[in-house]
Formats: sequence, C-alpha cells, structure tokens
Amino acid sequence: MRIINYNKLMNFVSSNPLYEVRETTDTVELLFHAPSEEEAAGTEVVSDETRPVIRVVFTKRGDELVPREAWIERGSARQRMGVDELDTWLEFVDIYS
Repeated sequence: MRIINYNKLMNFVSSNPLYEVRETTDTVELLFHAPSEEEAAGTEVVSDETRPVIRVVFTKRGDELVPREAWIERGSARQRMGVDELDTWLEFVDIYS
C-alpha cells in the first residue's frame, strides 16, 4: 500500500473537473467521475448509461494520506477495490505533481 503526500494529491486533482474532494478532520474522500466510454474514445455518440465513479477514502496522518478503502460505483451497484490496486496511480501522482 502506497502513501501519498496530501499537498501532492490536492495539487494533482485541483485543476481537473473529473475529481471531487470531500474532507473531514481525519479523512479525505476522493471521487473520480470517470468519462463515459464514448467520451474516452472521442466519439460523438451520447449514452444514457450511468458513468462510473471511483471513490477512494484516505486516512490523514499529518501531511500524508493512507488509502483506507476504495470502490467503483455505477448507479446503485458498488464493487469493492483493494487499496493495493491504487499503488500505480498514486506513484504516477507522486511523480507528476
């Protein structure tokens, strides 16, 4: 499980409208509103299908965020993800922010 610096993550997501952040004193919840398949493919077809949301909950420890739980939501369906599945993405954020 990879830990990420709070400021690095906030800098990475702050300029991207696909991300939403919700914070409490000891928790950061990050929502990524994934583009539809059509948007990702660059096609003009409009779909009524619900776009997936990837939700990640971090525990704040000083200036660090520790992934606690993650899942993918599509409509009312929810599929749990292992927090270790986030390591590659968190490494990318760490390098490029």
